[in-house]
Amino acid sequence: MGGFDGHRRWVYYLAVASEHRRKGFARDLMAALETRLLEYGCTKLNLQVRATNQDVVDFYLGLGHTIEDRVSMGKRIQTT
Repeated sequence: MGGFDGHRRWVYYLAVASEHRRKGFARDLMAALETRLLEYGCTKLNLQVRATNQDVVDFYLGLGHTIEDRVSMGKRIQTT
């Protein structure tokens, strides 16, 4: 799943069931997403991967993504 709000472009989720991995499905899904986002004028994708998930980092590096110098921040908000 990806999105483009006219300013930010993100790949939110990409998942392939473990029994179907290494068959090109994720590569095909990313290519389809890139094509769709280009139709909306999106020329750069952003995504986040856990630093400990080296297999996924390697996958995206293989698709031409680069590791950028960024700080990812978050805050858990608790309801009272």
